[in-house]
Amino acid sequence: MKVTSPAGELDVIITGTAVEGDAVIINANVGVWEIRVFLGPRDFRFFFSLLFRPAVLLFLLKRLFRSA
Repeated sequence: MKVTSPAGELDVIITGTAVEGDAVIINANVGVWEIRVFLGPRDFRFFFSLLFRPAVLLFLLKRLFRSA
């Protein structure tokens, strides 16, 4: 995965996950920084609303069946 910004392009390497309270924690390295991303219930609803858009679903299905 990568992030692009005015500061440049950085690789994102997910190193693990955890659960704390009502949040899922994603541990990652972004460039030289170690980060923790906290995803709560509202975040999941938001991400699912993005993932279930027709264009995104079609893209994911094409990728899934291309690799099979």
